[in-house]
Amino acid sequence: MSFVALLRGINLGAKNKVDMKSLKLLFEEMGYENVRTYIQTGNVIFDNKTYDVLQLQNTLRETYGFDIPVVVRSKDAFEEIQQHPIFLKEQVYVMFLEKDVSDEQLAVLENLVDDEFIVWNRCNIIINLSKTYHQTKFTNTFFERKLGMTSTARNQNTVNKILKKM
Repeated sequence: MSFVALLRGINLGAKNKVDMKSLKLLFEEMGYENVRTYIQTGNVIFDNKTYDVLQLQNTLRETYGFDIPVVVRSKDAFEEIQQHPIFLKEQVYVMFLEKDVSDEQLAVLENLVDDEFIVWNRCNIIINLSKTYHQTKFTNTFFERKLGMTSTARNQNTVNKILKKM
């Protein structure tokens, strides 16, 4: 089964540098198979029957010296996202959440987000932005504050390219 580990907050300017070759090697050393990376923002694709997010985060912290939040999704989850009607529009981003949203959190989002969006399978937000990502208030930070959990965003193009590599 193919999965992608989506790392949050690496290689942004001079902060939190992680070399993709060393990251690939680290995943291989942890026993993950057919490991490959996509772009410098931290997308690690691998084949395995299981994975352990806490082990990944702990090993990344020990290796690189800072906390790196990780969200993992399966190839099936990416395919479902890709097939959603909102995903086919322009200016689409997916916020991958670390855990499922509650009914209360969902109600908060419905009252605050005025762009077209859907919470998909309770752990992904597919959003069609009316502005560019750098102009909108609906960023990772917005969702993390409102939901009280880590999220990491990928644009439509990145989601499509990751899926092709899976």
